Amino acid sequence: MDKRIETIIDRLQRNGSIFDSKDLKTIREELERELKKDLGIKESLKKLTAELEEYSSHFIYTANQVISGLSSCIYLPNLNGSYSITIFGGTTDYNKATKINEKTVFDLASITKLYTYILTLFLMEKRYFKKEDKIKDLDSRFEGLGDYTVEDILKMSGKILTNEKITASEDKEEALKILETIYVADSDFSYNNYTDLGFIVLSKVIEKIVSKQSGKVLSFDEIMNEYLLVPWGLEETMFHPDKAKYNIAGNGNNEGFVHDPKARLLGGAVGSAGLFASSEAIRKLADNLFKVENVNYTKLAGTIIYPNAKQNQKGYAGIYQKHPQGLDKTFVPSEYATGSFAHQGFTGSVAVFDPTNRIHNHILVNSIKNGEPKKPDGFIGALTIYQTMLTKITLKAYLLNRYYEMIQKNESVEIKRSIK
Repeated sequence: MDKRIETIIDRLQRNGSIFDSKDLKTIREELERELKKDLGIKESLKKLTAELEEYSSHFIYTANQVISGLSSCIYLPNLNGSYSITIFGGTTDYNKATKINEKTVFDLASITKLYTYILTLFLMEKRYFKKEDKIKDLDSRFEGLGDYTVEDILKMSGKILTNEKITASEDKEEALKILETIYVADSDFSYNNYTDLGFIVLSKVIEKIVSKQSGKVLSFDEIMNEYLLVPWGLEETMFHPDKAKYNIAGNGNNEGFVHDPKARLLGGAVGSAGLFASSEAIRKLADNLFKVENVNYTKLAGTIIYPNAKQNQKGYAGIYQKHPQGLDKTFVPSEYATGSFAHQGFTGSVAVFDPTNRIHNHILVNSIKNGEPKKPDGFIGALTIYQTMLTKITLKAYLLNRYYEMIQKNESVEIKRSIK
């Protein structure tokens, strides 16, 4: 086999990539056959596209009806061009009403927290507030949080609760009153407790602080749009998608409302959930995250792992990290570099970022049936199988990409394929 592929694999392993020896042997054998044909990167990627299309079709149509449709992408940007494969298909809901296309927007659910985290980093850099600031000092409505800080919210430190569940409220006003009862139930900050509450509070604090300093009343969705979505060119990322303008993947309802009941009660745009995005928009997010001047991604990738947490692979904002021992209790594939991270939403979607190797892929899905409170049984198992296949195909694409780059045959390739 070409020694250049071995060199690339050695470099991946030095970056912290961990490979299953059997899988790696299979991938090497497949690449050896491809390289002997010398078809070039474009033709090679077309073959990988066909392979991904087959797995995507299986996921949609034969995986026990756990999703109605998807838009899945492999994206490999580098200094000499970019390589991407996007597969989309199925329908926006289980009633087979509307076919998913490349512009379909999906309910990101908790992946919204990743955007809120990035927005918070921006605002701290602009000196709107500091990570050490106490929430109660920034917004007196949350007096019950005591010494709890902005950074404590970002880390999801300890345990915070409200006197009643927000979902017990009848309307937005009552939901806000319940939110204002928030307090620290456990101040042992040596562990984290994954929750939406802190990021909902954070979005309300951001509304108050930014509105005060800008001299005009701004809602959280307006702030997100002005400070992050527009500057990054994320036009197909939004709260409150317009049904007349966007093809919206259902998420348990036919109206395009955010599925998360807390976010819906509080108006649909909070820091924990509510964003919708297309596959192209997530790809643009990856482009921006891979630019050091936009975000110091060591703040994202180098986050704290809590040894005492039930989900000890999570750090700031519930961002999944690659486990240091290569364990599988995370949505970050072990084949990616140390420092890779991911986020996953309740509605089923997953987005993965490897800043070191500049690898990105995502799986946007509609998994929740109309009127149902959660995903179907069997979804996680089917998703895990699909992500495993997606990772293998991504690795093949990456190795081919780097190989052709090394022999100075560079061209940007973008492939989009609709599943029939």
